Parts: sequence; C-alpha cells; structure tokens
Amino acid sequence: MRAHSMNKKRAGLIFIGFLIIFFGTALVQFRGKIELKKEMEIQNTITVKQIITDGERKKEFAIQIAPKSTALQLLYITCNIVTKGQKENAFITAINGRMADENKREFWAFYVNGVQAQVGAGTYVVKNNDTIEWKIETY
Repeated sequence: MRAHSMNKKRAGLIFIGFLIIFFGTALVQFRGKIELKKEMEIQNTITVKQIITDGERKKEFAIQIAPKSTALQLLYITCNIVTKGQKENAFITAINGRMADENKREFWAFYVNGVQAQVGAGTYVVKNNDTIEWKIETY
C-alpha cells in the first residue's frame, strides 16, 4: 500500500512538472507572438513627408502612418485643422490656426510629390515616400 501511495505521489509530481513545462512553454510562445505582432505593426507603416507652408513659415517633417491612410488623415494626425465638409468632401479652411482668407481669395492648395493634387485630401491614399505639401495660394 505504501508503494502504491509513493507511485501516486511520484505520478502527481511528474504531472505537475509536465504542467509547469507545458504552461511555461506556452507563455514564452505567447510573449514571442506579442513581440512579433508589435514588430509587424511597426513594419506595417509607411513613411510620408509633409510640408506646411503658410506664406511666412515652412514646417517640414516625416511621419510614419498606416498604409491606406488618406492625406486628410495624415493632416488630422499632424496638425490642428478646420474643414468644411468631411471625409472625401472635406475642404481645408485652416491649418494650425492659419485661416485661408476668402477676402484675399486664398485657399489651402494640396500637392503630392510636387504636383497639385487632382483629388481631395480625403480621397488621396498616401503612398510610401510621398511628399504631401500644403500651401496658401490665391485664385
């Protein structure tokens, strides 16, 4: 009977050891997956250069943003803006406190890689290494 009790204890200890090894391995793998996911999220960004020129000052910087983001989303992330309309129909009226003066026939022009955009900022999906520029211009 005593041998049977010892075998039962030994089997219990072996089972507990197995559980510790199993869950320890699972924890290490789970932490590894979390780290891999974080690394993939960092790698799953694009770099865009943005320039804001309000006639007097020029602010230039690079930012990492999620793929499939629009130029409008980029502007929302980096600046304080005022718009008329929303999303695809948004028309930028002020950036960082600089309002386009309608009396002076001013507007915020939107350029992609040096060429004035043919679509709105809410429609244009930024691409890796794009240069997005906003300038006060007159019509």
